[in-house]
Amino acid sequence: MSDGSTRPRLDGLVPVPTYRDRPASSAADVAGVDLRGSPTRVQVVGTGRWTLLLFLSSSCDGCLELWRALRDPAGTGLATDESVVAVTRDLDAEDVEQLRSLTVVAVPTVASSQAWLDYRVQGPPFFALVDGTANRVVTEGVAWGASQVGGHLRRARRGNGGPDVPRLVPPDAGAV
Repeated sequence: MSDGSTRPRLDGLVPVPTYRDRPASSAADVAGVDLRGSPTRVQVVGTGRWTLLLFLSSSCDGCLELWRALRDPAGTGLATDESVVAVTRDLDAEDVEQLRSLTVVAVPTVASSQAWLDYRVQGPPFFALVDGTANRVVTEGVAWGASQVGGHLRRARRGNGGPDVPRLVPPDAGAV
């Protein structure tokens, strides 16, 4: 039997979801370029409002429903009062023409691999809900679909925390 000190740490090794009783990432503004390559910045810290960041890609099959939901975030149940921002990786890592066919004018799209690092995104589709008054990530995780993300946002607004996290190890498991 071990005292647990030799047990491997699982913190940060499992990319989905990262929420563990409190979000894993700190809130940060999103700076990058738009789809024409012009510098752009979306402020999410200190805004006094909530912002939903959707980390999506041009080559992600799981992202297609979310790209479509951006055409009508409220109507699809994706978001209500939140500002919504699509965040892709840098343009050289994406199919820019495909991105242009997926994006909508009403939702800013920022190409920023740095934002993916800032929010510890392991892969798309991923979401982070930022409270711009408290300047913190309220909930985050893998975005399985518009209704799932919308459900997490509604629970977070009620103060019920983030996504349910499947346990990797049963709570009564002994030392490894």
